[in-house]
Amino acid sequence: MGIMWVVGISASAPRDPADWIEDMRWHRHMFRQSYFRWVPEHPTTIALRWTKGRVVFETPAHLRVLEDQLIELRTYAAGIEHAMVPRLAEAQARSTSRDWEEGLGLLGMSQKDVELLRFNAPSRFSLHRDARRALHGWPFPNPYSQVWELMQMRSMYTAAEDLLEDAFTDLVVELVPRHGWRNLSQILQSNRSERALQSFVEWHRRRRGEPGDRRRELVQTYPPQ
Repeated sequence: MGIMWVVGISASAPRDPADWIEDMRWHRHMFRQSYFRWVPEHPTTIALRWTKGRVVFETPAHLRVLEDQLIELRTYAAGIEHAMVPRLAEAQARSTSRDWEEGLGLLGMSQKDVELLRFNAPSRFSLHRDARRALHGWPFPNPYSQVWELMQMRSMYTAAEDLLEDAFTDLVVELVPRHGWRNLSQILQSNRSERALQSFVEWHRRRRGEPGDRRRELVQTYPPQ
């Protein structure tokens, strides 16, 4: 099957569920992992959109604003996760048990991941534009490949969230000597306790390191095939 012939197939061509796993393998191979690609500039642009262009954060008031913006960004990005739920439900309902397990492996997901997505998804929601954008443009779509592309879009927003989290925790560390953990925790919308704020910063440092750490690099990554 030649590449030009494959690309010429209608993206809406129906495929039997028995073909979904092979099509998903083909999808990752054909597009060298994913159709949707992002580069570091994309999550940076998203983060700046939520901060309204602000790049310097210096005061406790800025800390409160950063937390608010991070919450808003997470709420928006959760819509991408919600769009995965009906597609995962279709995949599970129409696949054999073996194909379902293999499909989850290709997605880099576990059954617990699926259950968590279902638990967090509202009963009704609107598909926002970025989720719609992730669902079009390639041949032989099926629920597995659709979830896969939604995951790539979500990873871009996760990278933007990481940028805001980096700024938030770095500012906390900078402000603590002058203002103390308790005062900083009391100004936050989340009403974190003093200990909860400390634990969050410690967890973030273990996960992302300090400014300049290579773990903070913005890179689109994929689970093994």
